[in-house]
Amino acid sequence: MTPSGLLPESWLIASADQRVALEKQLVEGVAADHPLALAPVAAVASCAGCEAVVYTAGLGRELVWTIVTFGRTDGVDPRVEVFPAFAGLRRALAAHLH
Repeated sequence: MTPSGLLPESWLIASADQRVALEKQLVEGVAADHPLALAPVAAVASCAGCEAVVYTAGLGRELVWTIVTFGRTDGVDPRVEVFPAFAGLRRALAAHLH
């Protein structure tokens, strides 16, 4: 688990510098018409074993949790999973496989 105990140990809480880089990666990785391209987002954590990142996103009037898995090659759209509640996100993070 993370020091706070909120996330499984393979998920690393992003530092301020890492957040900036991860948020930039998201902006560059999604198409201009993707909902996340238009939403205010904040990077929260990244997987130590792959290119998956947890973000919060303001979609409409709601704040949702997302897991974005970036492709390893250019031209591959990232996979996005959306969770309206933190409990669902935690279950997905615990079940995350590479």
